[in-house]
Amino acid sequence: MQSMTVFSSSPRPVLRPLPRLLHISLLSFAAGTVLPAQAADAGATDVTMPAVTVLGQSMASTEGTQSYTTGEARSATRMDLSLRETPQSVSVITRQLLDDLGAVRLDQALAQTTGIQVGQNDTERTTFYARGFGINNLQIDGMARGGNAPLQDTILYDRIEVVRGATGLMGGTGDPSATINMIRKRPTKEFQASAGLIMGRWDDQRLEADLSTPLNAEGSVRARTALAWQKRDSYLDMYHERKTVGMVILEADVRPGTLLTAGVDFQDNTPTGATWGAVPYWNADGSLANLPRNTSWTTPWSTWANKQHTLFTSLDQRLPGNWNMHLGYARTESTNRTTVLYAGKGYPDPATGEGMKLWTGAWGAGKNTGDNFDLYASGPFTLLGRKHTAIAGWNGGNQRSRSLGGEAEINYPDFIPDYRSWTGNIPRPVFHPDGSHTETVTRLAGGYVATRLSLADPLHLIIGARSSTYRTDTRSYNTQGVYTGSGDFAETRNEVTPYVGAVFDINKQYSAYASFTQLFNPQSSKDRNNRFLAPETGDNAELGIKGEFYEGKLNASAALFHTQKKNLAELDRSVPPGFLLPDGGQAMVANGAGVTAKGVEFDVSGQLTAGWEASGGYTYLHAAEADGRRAATTQPRHLLRLATSYRFDGRLAGLKAGASMTAQSATYSESWYGRPPSSEMTNIPQAGYALVNAMASYAINRHASVQLNVNNLLDKKYYRNVGFFDGVFWGEPRNISLAVRTAF
Repeated sequence: MQSMTVFSSSPRPVLRPLPRLLHISLLSFAAGTVLPAQAADAGATDVTMPAVTVLGQSMASTEGTQSYTTGEARSATRMDLSLRETPQSVSVITRQLLDDLGAVRLDQALAQTTGIQVGQNDTERTTFYARGFGINNLQIDGMARGGNAPLQDTILYDRIEVVRGATGLMGGTGDPSATINMIRKRPTKEFQASAGLIMGRWDDQRLEADLSTPLNAEGSVRARTALAWQKRDSYLDMYHERKTVGMVILEADVRPGTLLTAGVDFQDNTPTGATWGAVPYWNADGSLANLPRNTSWTTPWSTWANKQHTLFTSLDQRLPGNWNMHLGYARTESTNRTTVLYAGKGYPDPATGEGMKLWTGAWGAGKNTGDNFDLYASGPFTLLGRKHTAIAGWNGGNQRSRSLGGEAEINYPDFIPDYRSWTGNIPRPVFHPDGSHTETVTRLAGGYVATRLSLADPLHLIIGARSSTYRTDTRSYNTQGVYTGSGDFAETRNEVTPYVGAVFDINKQYSAYASFTQLFNPQSSKDRNNRFLAPETGDNAELGIKGEFYEGKLNASAALFHTQKKNLAELDRSVPPGFLLPDGGQAMVANGAGVTAKGVEFDVSGQLTAGWEASGGYTYLHAAEADGRRAATTQPRHLLRLATSYRFDGRLAGLKAGASMTAQSATYSESWYGRPPSSEMTNIPQAGYALVNAMASYAINRHASVQLNVNNLLDKKYYRNVGFFDGVFWGEPRNISLAVRTAF
């Protein structure tokens, strides 16, 4: 449900003095932003935040709190730990922050999150990076997101938890970048409903509805549904998207201590005018192309249509001795119909309009099915006179991907005669299936045990290990549907991933922590011979300090991190230009010597003063190859994210104003084919830049509000990707949206 600004009868907010260490840190990375004057009266009246209703797994629910932080996050260890008690860097994108940012897609939310870099190859393929590496661990309620999923819409989620660093204990893959866990909204015992209309630039229209209601007088059985419909054009020529997304979820307190949950969610994306690549950085003569931001050499019928739905259920049981057990299952099915065309090869000649060649991808309907399981039990125990916590569990799943065999009928030349007058008016390819198909089956599962030991009143140690098994193969079936054999086989058995973390409470506000884990990450990348690369291995260490202020309404952290990762997939530059694998992918090689990434990170989130919320952080990243060369060159060494809002009182009651910004240092990508016409190897640079966004909302009354968002306020020109096939992908120009919402 969209949260609303609620008029308060509390005394006028009084600004509270910030902790000095936090105050200095904020000033240092806010680039000159000045904090309001501190109150001289330390005993001034405080404004308390709305209470959070505890419902089943919604113990850290952020909806309705008006806060940019939360009390706890379970994505790192599954234990009920506060952010301060978790020995890793954690950011939580709360429901309020999502609403204030106007972030209706996952990439919009992560683009304002500490340490996360968002890249974009084309209109439909968005990638995320952190701490020098790609992010592969995307979860929903702690279970792996379905394969081939469209970019998630955020209307379904209460919050998004981001754990930076490796979480191999919980997920089986020790990816040292980050884990992104999207937490669904839950039904409430009290009736609540909301609806919204959002209109934006480029004919963007969006309708939202959210309803939660008890189904009996006691509220022991309750339901919730959230729905959104959107259609929009784009700053890119010919692009249009239509999307529907929704969820129905039921909860029942079967008996005291037993909670049963079941639901279904779906998302249907139908883009047309979709791209399959970026625009060239250079002209054919080696000069900079600097093409307009709206340039798109696609067709009106080019599409990556995708439908996905997930059936999910869980059982939470309170056990004797204050233990709890959780059993969860989710089945995700997605289908896609992809017929794409794009002029992504070559370099344009401004004098003749020639030089660009077409890529065509036409496939029959593909289908992905994923079954995911999650079972664990946790609770306290006593040893040597002290109370501790233990957890044991098993999770994982099977993923099955089906592709049809056949050929596409293509009735147009493979080049653009003159890109200056291109309209995309060519016939759509027709795919003719021949009855054959392939199925790729991947299994990743494992068990884990961990304990949080209270060694002394201020000292806690988390120690555990996971044993994982991974297996994948591709099975072929002929035109009669008869199995003919398997290939692309890879298997790893009983891979043990240890984890250790320690937290020392310095005082009631500050804690120091350290954590270490080893890495194990099976790869989907293949070499030039179409064989999977060996799994990535390595280790990840982190050392930091965390602070919790104003009874948990404000959280802050500072961390040092160090990661060494081997067998990292890199482009194979020994293959001929344009070389592609049978599945259309790029040939890769494993960097056996590895990459070392280290850096510093600051993060803050929550209430700075009554009515003033902030979220943001700064990351310094130094990534290097074994020979000292800079690695992860498309990720900035300096990355700053800040978002803030202020809720006025008194005569301006109901008004909220806010702003957000991101600033990053320069990046570059090594050219793939070399700068024309000599093919001299060089870099494709992206200069440092800053983006500024603004928002303002007004609560007309207790049931209606309006909100204005302006993204890229200064209309900065920048690239969201550099180097993909020696191309660049322009970031979105200034965008304005207006939302009208009602709630009951």
